[in-house]
Amino acid sequence: MQRDTIVALATPAGVSAMAIVRISGPLSQSMFCHFISKDEFSPKTLYHCKYLSREGKLLDDVLVVFFPFAGSYTGEDAVEIYCHGNMLIVENILADLCARGCRFAEPGEFTKRAFLNGKLDLCQAEAVADVIHATNERAMQVAQNQLSGTLSDKINGVSKDLLNVLAGVEMEIDFSEDEISNGKAFTHDISQKVEAAIQELKTLVGSNKYHSVINNGISTVILGEPNAGKSSLFNFLWGEDRAIVSEIAGTTRDIISEKIVVGNNVLKICDTAGLRSNPLGEIEKTGIAKAITKASSADFFLIVVNINSNTLPVIPREIVDGLNDQNTLIVINKVDLPKNCAVEDFLPHLDRIEISIKNETNPRVLKTKILEVISRNKTLNNDIDIVVNARHVSILRRANACLEAVQSKLFQPLPIETIASDIRQSLEILGEITGTYDNEKMLDLIFSNFCVGK
Repeated sequence: MQRDTIVALATPAGVSAMAIVRISGPLSQSMFCHFISKDEFSPKTLYHCKYLSREGKLLDDVLVVFFPFAGSYTGEDAVEIYCHGNMLIVENILADLCARGCRFAEPGEFTKRAFLNGKLDLCQAEAVADVIHATNERAMQVAQNQLSGTLSDKINGVSKDLLNVLAGVEMEIDFSEDEISNGKAFTHDISQKVEAAIQELKTLVGSNKYHSVINNGISTVILGEPNAGKSSLFNFLWGEDRAIVSEIAGTTRDIISEKIVVGNNVLKICDTAGLRSNPLGEIEKTGIAKAITKASSADFFLIVVNINSNTLPVIPREIVDGLNDQNTLIVINKVDLPKNCAVEDFLPHLDRIEISIKNETNPRVLKTKILEVISRNKTLNNDIDIVVNARHVSILRRANACLEAVQSKLFQPLPIETIASDIRQSLEILGEITGTYDNEKMLDLIFSNFCVGK
């Protein structure tokens, strides 16, 4: 257990009305008593006082509150100091606290102490960072669910079931010969229970495909021929002139991206170079190559068709093969101009909307149509409560490998101890998710990604 007292600024650095300095550790109570100049006080109560440095210099007029270990975030005695949000004041207070015996906290150290003191399990500790960094409502909801223990409960439930299986195997070891003795009944029962655990873990692994969509937004690519209105569409959705718009074809040479909100979804929308079979020079050729590469990993497509053009867009076959009515919207643009091409023949199986981006003033209708298409896509529009990250996926796959080994060994004439060993190993591996299995390097890596005051 930690014996030192840590301190950090818990609010963002910069000028603000108020800043919060957080202290945690054994010196917290004595410091608090010094601040308020009394030994008797009420925990979790704000006290107004003047913060005097060790030399007696007035640093600020502050509010302070003491949290005893049982009711604090870290599971240790803790103090919070509310001072004016001037960084000079904050730096003076932090320097004085260090002179009194504190040390600056490392990134994530407050949450790490909360984990080590049993206030949070590792899943919940990771969720603290997810809550802080959530950029949209869906990401926030998933993070809040994990903070409340949904993933922990799921892992603990699977672990409990496997412990029951292990208990049955251990009993068989105690009362049987060297090999599995109860025949088909025993084997079938164990196999069913292990298979149920395997499927639970596979379902969790599958939830990882939603992680990027929920946290980073739906990767959306605008495609079409040069001068079809792709950059105008980008600016229209974004709400300001972010991309250069010109009558000269091929103006866009590189990829420009921004995030927009459509309903409860965030679209990371990318404007790309116009696609044509005869690019004018190496720069445009490179831009087209980038557009095709970006499209190959996109979640959603907006394909702009110029109704006034004499030709229809030529979309590479490898992109067309991935287009469907759940991930693509055809935007028929420039409907204020004469129709010169058979737009009805262009990918007729896909949804479309006709629009004059130049003359439109409200993107609501277009966004509603985009939302309609997205709503059909379960990958992009889901109500899933649990979404695992890359660390969890690696652990879940390792645990499942052990359980699949159990399944294969159950039907072979092998000592039953080998099955028990595989089940124990899967339980140890699953413990890495919630933190019941301690791995110091793993913990250091996880908490190093937190901000200092958390």
